[in-house]
Amino acid sequence: MGDNQGLILAEVELTHTDEQINLPPWIGEEVTNDTRYYNINLANHPYKNW
Repeated sequence: MGDNQGLILAEVELTHTDEQINLPPWIGEEVTNDTRYYNINLANHPYKNW
């Protein structure tokens, strides 16, 4: 993990945008539109440097 150690990302794929799901309690905030979490950005600007 190196410079991104401690960062855990979870992905949920839905069939429909209005589909209801039960998320586990350890799930945090939604980061889909946060470009910091894109793989290329994590490689160039690691989590430990935020």
